[in-house]
Amino acid sequence: MYFINPFKGLRPTKENAASVTIASTDHMSKDIVKNHKKNNPWSYLNIFESDNDSKSKEKFELMKTKSILTKDNKNSFYIYKISTEDHSQVGIVGTAKLSAYDNLHIRGHEEIFFERSQRRMKQMDNLNAQIGPIYAVYPDNKQLNDLIEKELVNSPVYSFKGMDENKHEMWLLNDEKKVLQIRDLFNSINRIYIADGHHRMEALLKLSKFKQHKNPNHSGEEAYNYFMIAIFPTSQARILDYNRLIKDLYGYSPKDFIKEVKKKFKVEKQNSSYRPARSQIFGMYFEKQWYSLELKEKPHQNLFHIINLDINLLHYYLLEPILGIGDPRHDNRIDFLAGFHGLEGIEAKVDSGEAKVGFALFATQMENVISFADNKLNMPPKSTWFDPKPLDGLVAYDFE
Repeated sequence: MYFINPFKGLRPTKENAASVTIASTDHMSKDIVKNHKKNNPWSYLNIFESDNDSKSKEKFELMKTKSILTKDNKNSFYIYKISTEDHSQVGIVGTAKLSAYDNLHIRGHEEIFFERSQRRMKQMDNLNAQIGPIYAVYPDNKQLNDLIEKELVNSPVYSFKGMDENKHEMWLLNDEKKVLQIRDLFNSINRIYIADGHHRMEALLKLSKFKQHKNPNHSGEEAYNYFMIAIFPTSQARILDYNRLIKDLYGYSPKDFIKEVKKKFKVEKQNSSYRPARSQIFGMYFEKQWYSLELKEKPHQNLFHIINLDINLLHYYLLEPILGIGDPRHDNRIDFLAGFHGLEGIEAKVDSGEAKVGFALFATQMENVISFADNKLNMPPKSTWFDPKPLDGLVAYDFE
């Protein structure tokens, strides 16, 4: 039995790839999303954001009928390169058995929310397909990395700028000898970690059970027992900072707020925008001024050192006791800003009055993610922002 496997992907034709595929819209404006849907009638956004399941299904089937999407006739691995202006990463898209997640060969670190996973399950059940991969990372393996790198000298089947403004390239690999080599190498690695897609993962598990119960001849080898996954080496996957914005000062005057912060932190004014260069230091933007914050005393230790994540330290020593912020999943006085917006994103939010104070954090490190997953623990909300991410729809996996 192989851990990671090739499959026959359902893919857009070369000329349609840029208009069919979609990126996460979580941090895109409504106007950008609206214009993309309008200008790209075959975009998966027009399927996912439809309120009518039958129309979504009809549109998806029409994409296949009109050969906007075609299915490969050979089992393949898909080598996937994503490039930003200052970063690139190369991984493999394949399938894995869902039982590998239950057996902890595939490990996660996020808390799952029922409604989000149910919504994902409904979408996949309606289309009978998984449109976007689970994004995961694997511990670096030189043999595997070298094998992948050698394939990049060939011409890619896709090379285009996605709606996320990043460059996306893909190569098909269906040479039997190389496919077997990749399967063997992943068997030797034997564990991978989910970076993004925890709710999709939960939805896939539920959908598989649902289909299993409906199938009196269930064997365990049906397509719905597997899922599509895009796996990148840990050394190449990038985690950006995930910053905090607070809407008010909890009744403090600006002067008294700074005074309170100084009780626990060394507070220093900065001459320019301040991004923390290491863990346990924070940037704070307040009243058009940047400050650096550093705890005066060594932080308390806790089980598995959970509290020593920077987001926990900031919450435990400042956001909760000084600004009265409760559970960040439910407190509407806190907002979150992904690091790709830059420090100027924090400045814009505070200067506009949308927030009263902003905090810049050092990005959560990959070893933290792996440590939490290995210890079967959930990281705090909004701990990681993996960037860039695989597109949805570049390869789809149908359950037929």
